[in-house]
Amino acid sequence: MSVRSRWGAGVVAVVVALASTAACSVGGGSVLADPDAPVGVPDDAEQARVVRVVDGDTVILRGSGEGVVPDDEARVRLLEVDSPESVAPDRPVECFGPEASEGLAELLPAGATVWVAPDEELEDPFDRLLLYVWTTDGEFVNRSLVREGLAEAVLYEPNDRYIAEVRAAERAARDEGAGLWGAC
Repeated sequence: MSVRSRWGAGVVAVVVALASTAACSVGGGSVLADPDAPVGVPDDAEQARVVRVVDGDTVILRGSGEGVVPDDEARVRLLEVDSPESVAPDRPVECFGPEASEGLAELLPAGATVWVAPDEELEDPFDRLLLYVWTTDGEFVNRSLVREGLAEAVLYEPNDRYIAEVRAAERAARDEGAGLWGAC
């Protein structure tokens, strides 16, 4: 084999190795992924426990203290969703607000284990963690709230990791008149 052929074969081997590494680190195939995580949960997700639901888009979680969720109680605002108000002291209860809170409490009962993942910004101006949430069976809670008409899709830049998916869920909910789209 000539020097030129060996050099070309070496380049091909390096390209194949790099492509294989990239494929394993994109889209859920990372060797760093938690083997206990349900299918569909991103590799950067961590476990937390639900303490209680505050309203239709805010929960109190307790984590291990080793990731983004501390081992004491942390207020978490679900990313890319906005539910009608139901408990804000300075605002009236909005149409479908209590139903949104009840719906989130059904998805995330106190004591339940959840998986959470951050996006670009970790906290909002109110010191709430900004996270995506999945149930232990892999249900993407942020999307489910919107799909059931319990919340609307809202982009809080720069956090846009799942906005296309959440907006598609809103279109389907609107088309069907689900939840708030049929009641308000």
